[in-house]
Amino acid sequence: MEEHRAELPERVDVAVIGGGFSGISAALELARSGSQVALIDKEWPGYGACSRNLGLVVERIEGTTEGEMEADIGGVPRHELITEGQRAHDFVSDLIDHEQIECGVRRRGKLVLAHTPSAYEKMARHLDRYERFFGMSNAYMVPYQDLAQEVGEQAKLLYCGAKVLPDLIDINPGKLVAGLLKALSLTDASICGGTECLAMERRSGGHYEIKTNRGSLATEQVVVATQGYSQKSSGILRNQIFPFLAHVVATEPIDAELLSQMLPTLRGVVDTKQMFSNFRPCDNESRLLLASHYLRTDSETSQAARIMRYYRKMFPELEGVNAEYCWKGNLALTGDGLPHIGADNGIHYCATGNISMALYLGSKIAKRILHADDMGTVLDKIPIAKFPLYYGKPNLLYFLLRTVFKALDLAKIPAVK
Repeated sequence: MEEHRAELPERVDVAVIGGGFSGISAALELARSGSQVALIDKEWPGYGACSRNLGLVVERIEGTTEGEMEADIGGVPRHELITEGQRAHDFVSDLIDHEQIECGVRRRGKLVLAHTPSAYEKMARHLDRYERFFGMSNAYMVPYQDLAQEVGEQAKLLYCGAKVLPDLIDINPGKLVAGLLKALSLTDASICGGTECLAMERRSGGHYEIKTNRGSLATEQVVVATQGYSQKSSGILRNQIFPFLAHVVATEPIDAELLSQMLPTLRGVVDTKQMFSNFRPCDNESRLLLASHYLRTDSETSQAARIMRYYRKMFPELEGVNAEYCWKGNLALTGDGLPHIGADNGIHYCATGNISMALYLGSKIAKRILHADDMGTVLDKIPIAKFPLYYGKPNLLYFLLRTVFKALDLAKIPAVK
């Protein structure tokens, strides 16, 4: 995108490497506060998974949906992580409203389908614990006998009940990226697409030299926001973030009556399988967006066919409906599944695989650099660790993880959400 290929400046206050949601969020807040900022991306801002995901804005942090509220996860009480996840969701909603970005916001909530009785029981127990600790919520359980209110007849046969989170939103991520970049372009920030970071070197005097394919620039501080595209030049994140490869299919336009037969409430949906199903109507509710069969390096044509075969078993109504688009992206997966934020000698970073936490932590990094009063987060207490068995080449781990997920699903061991 030529409009986001500015000349590389010689010197800035902050260089932000990676033009996904966390990088754009940090750059926007820093630039508006008067910092000289360069946003650098190997392709163009929004190229990766941030604009190519399903658009579900979630509030859940991994590991918070089982266990007692006072129990620790990584040294942080579970209830504090739950609250932080909700802050991240609300941050995105408030950001969209404040920036007046038209990005197809749908306020239909999220449906979590339980594929085993134990998954349903675990979700029900968690909801009970949640309400005893926080007070009544708008979430509720849907027993099997009422499941037809949410999904079609064939899909009902594959699940044992569900949980509804009616307050969650979903968005068109590409439109959100475009809106944020428009806001950033109105500042003095340099938006440098087509600029690959090749190396970062600490120089005498404390500043960094960022070497790129388009030249070098000097900067006082660095934000590494490469997420699922972290490589050797990403420094500390090189082996800490695993690139979770996901494909998404958009179907041909679907008749509104047919769509309502499959999804009467038109919610965004995820299930409790390890190799989980994840789908929703698009923002104008004329197509379905479908994701499954992750961690495969096949062509987009092969993946589209595989995903469509899978969903036709759930929704026979999709017979004769083809995939019109298919795209892929790398989500950031950490070794403990938790989001992370940190800094090391002037290099700031965050690691997360979801929209809400990426935007939220990008803002938190900016606040740290600016020494704002509200720069802290409970996630500061959780150090990032190396991703097990990952040394920069993911293909073998893709195969191993697919095998593990398949075995867990055959054993009916759910991933409770």
